[in-house]
Amino acid sequence: MAQAKPASRSPLVFIFLTVFIDLLGFGMIIPLLAVYSKAYGASQSQLGVLFACFSGMQFFFAPMWGRLSDRIGRRPVLIGGLVGTAASYLLFGFAGSLPLIFVSRLLAGFFGANISTAQAYIADVTTPENRAKGMGMIGAAFGLGFTLGPWMGGELAAISPQAPGFLAAGLSLAAATFGYLKLPEPPRVKHAATRIFRFDQARHAARDARIGIVLLLSFFFVFAFAGFETMFLVFGLREFPAVFHMAQSVEKATFDQVIAAAPIAGRYMGLIGILSALVQGGLIRRLVPRFGETTLAIAGPILLAVSYGILVLATTWPVVIVACAILPIGFGLNNPTLQSLVSRASPAAEQGAYLGINQSMLSLARATGPVCAGLAFDAYGARSPFLLGALLLLGCAGLATYYRARFGATFPRQAAAPAAEI
Repeated sequence: MAQAKPASRSPLVFIFLTVFIDLLGFGMIIPLLAVYSKAYGASQSQLGVLFACFSGMQFFFAPMWGRLSDRIGRRPVLIGGLVGTAASYLLFGFAGSLPLIFVSRLLAGFFGANISTAQAYIADVTTPENRAKGMGMIGAAFGLGFTLGPWMGGELAAISPQAPGFLAAGLSLAAATFGYLKLPEPPRVKHAATRIFRFDQARHAARDARIGIVLLLSFFFVFAFAGFETMFLVFGLREFPAVFHMAQSVEKATFDQVIAAAPIAGRYMGLIGILSALVQGGLIRRLVPRFGETTLAIAGPILLAVSYGILVLATTWPVVIVACAILPIGFGLNNPTLQSLVSRASPAAEQGAYLGINQSMLSLARATGPVCAGLAFDAYGARSPFLLGALLLLGCAGLATYYRARFGATFPRQAAAPAAEI
């Protein structure tokens, strides 16, 4: 294979936009699901399924998109995924019934599962030493999209209930057009697999400790973080009602109380998202060369566990704010380093497939983490989800310490694809 020229900035901008728009649309729609489903008479169990179906589709189809990109190329999968995502948002905008909303969310999860292909693209155009920096760019896009999405969705919904879906569709089509015009296919080691659905790679990931341990770390880390995202608002209403302009502690929040408190909680979640994006998009570039990925994979869960411990013990709201300031640093350190470790431990010809398996694990964590956090909240109190999360995160730190002791900085040698510096 001839040595390719270093990748220009346009492909990297496109990858950033792809992930940013995916999460922007996701963030715009998620806060409105409860409102729309209420309008169509959905039960609480139906609403729960509506939230879970997006992540469920990503769980099942992220490995498929990754394997397809290994076989036919990253470019068509990324552009096609954006076109499909646009169609799902258009359907959401036009939906006039609960079944159509379900179909739109299933389609959004199916096409949105191609984020693993964006990660594989980064793996194709970066050196192993710079892999975490590239994954940090994806993490920054993730954080910014999820931060700005709920705010934009709320503002647009006040104008028209259909507006968020239509804007998300327009942004996805714009990104697809940009990719069609500017995105080259990256140089990569081609995979000659004939099947898109395969299970031997999942078995190999489970048996190979280099990959399997990182997949476990990814799952439990996001499992704990998803519990925080879900429980932060109701925790605030229960423990600090005055901050949310409530006269007394709210044991069982009504729909109106949640809607009234959501903008206040959204500001703090926005702060967390912005700080996390800054860490993943900038700080990680300086920390990886100095400390290494395995060290950051230990530090990230410890910092997040510390922030959860502060939430468990907090008696005043300023202390909660301190926890909210520490939390995104831990998340920002850990997220791109784990993605980089999966990529570096994967066979070069199957980057998309193994990053797809990792994305599948993250989707499963986002689907199950909130459920377990909610069960803990109801059974043991408002602070119990954070205590559970802190214990899981300390376990992650211990497992990451074992990983570093066993493997250090040694990774399987990959077939060298031409790489560009980021």
